[in-house]
Parts: sequence; C-alpha cells; structure tokens
Amino acid sequence: MFRIRRALPSDADVACRFTMAAAQEDGSAPSSFSPDLFRRDATGANSALEIWIAEDMASRPCGQAIACRGYDLHHAMPTMELLHLYVLPEHRRDGLARMLIAEVANRAMDLGARELTITTGVDNAVARRFFAAIGAREDRLARYLIEPDGIEWLAAEAQ
Repeated sequence: MFRIRRALPSDADVACRFTMAAAQEDGSAPSSFSPDLFRRDATGANSALEIWIAEDMASRPCGQAIACRGYDLHHAMPTMELLHLYVLPEHRRDGLARMLIAEVANRAMDLGARELTITTGVDNAVARRFFAAIGAREDRLARYLIEPDGIEWLAAEAQ
C-alpha cells in the first residue's frame, strides 16, 4: 500500500535523488536540480513546480511526480505538464506510477486545465507504452529548443 502526498521543503534531497536516478536509468545527462533549486522552485506560493511524493506504509519515499502549470492561449485555458515521473525499481508494476499521475490529473482538474501534457524521450519505449496505456495519445507538435548561447544571443537584441 502507498500514500501520495505533496512534497515538503524537507523532501529536497529525496526529490533530487529521484531526479538523478531517473536520468541515470534512461541515459540522460545528469540533472542540475539541486536541493537549493528545489526550495526555490518547488516551495512557496509562487513555485514553478508542483511535486508529489509516494511513500510506502513505513513512510519511505518510493516515487515522485513533478509537474508545472501552463496556459493554452488558443483555448484561453490553463494546462498542466508532467515533467518527471519516477518510481523506485523495486516498486514498479505495483500501480504506483498510475497513482502518481492520477494525483497530477486531479490537480489539473482543480486548476480547470484543458489538457495534461507529457514529454518523454522518443526512445523511451517503457514510458511511451505506459502513457498510451493510461489514455495519452502522441501529439504531432514540433518541439524546438534554444540553448543558453542562443538565449543570450536573442536577448542581446532586446537591449
């Protein structure tokens, strides 16, 4: 049995450890998410991130979901984006990932969100199967990335 709760400031180390573990498992670059950034971006009234922690019955953290609010200008409605979903290997296939994403979906409904978007790597077959199994469909939008040098270059035009 598991319990899902909103993350507390004291969860900073756990949240960062889970984020690093996920990056390591899928071969991504290590996350820069640190306990200080957790406290800045995931706590307080103006936090950019919303984080849920899954615990087992002994209150040991065993998974997390990280999401952020967005806005759909075309439909003039809030949106929610799942940024990260992680479950410890020994708790996979226990329904925990589904419980975590259900909490994110509940929050999306509370916000009146029009949609819940999910991003995963195109080569992450396990995640893609899971998201399809919970009713998500692949969207055909192109995603563009401007890296720090490009941001600085563009920002210089505004000065």
